[in-house]
Amino acid sequence: MKKALILITAAMLASSALTGTAVARDRGDRAELSANQMNDQFNARTARIKADLRLTPEQDKNWAGFADAMSKIGKQNADREMTRRDETAQRKTPLDVIDRMRLQAKYMGERSVDRKALADGAAPLYASLDEAQKKRFAEELNNIGGGRGRGREDD
Repeated sequence: MKKALILITAAMLASSALTGTAVARDRGDRAELSANQMNDQFNARTARIKADLRLTPEQDKNWAGFADAMSKIGKQNADREMTRRDETAQRKTPLDVIDRMRLQAKYMGERSVDRKALADGAAPLYASLDEAQKKRFAEELNNIGGGRGRGREDD
């Protein structure tokens, strides 16, 4: 009985290890998105946010500022990612800690400008939302701008 239990446990561990390796390999094999695809995803997210908010006609008048900010940020994120890929591909050696810190500071500065522009564009819309809409909108706003630039520039 103990032998059977040990064999079953060993088989389960082996299969989970193989599955984990396959999952990791699948993630690495994924094709990278083009700048247009990244931008399209950002635009789709913006459209989904609008649909989720179910804006009234009065609130919809405040949508354009937010949508414009999102569109610009989506394009800038895509452009940054393409630049990062090019720089990574051209780099002969990995970044050292100092260069990595400088690159992170650069990305943080760019993202800071994006966040301010997004806040400025979202403010009139946010002010017009009811409490339930504000909660949903706040959740979305807190998740915007992910992209890279979070310490992963040396990929």
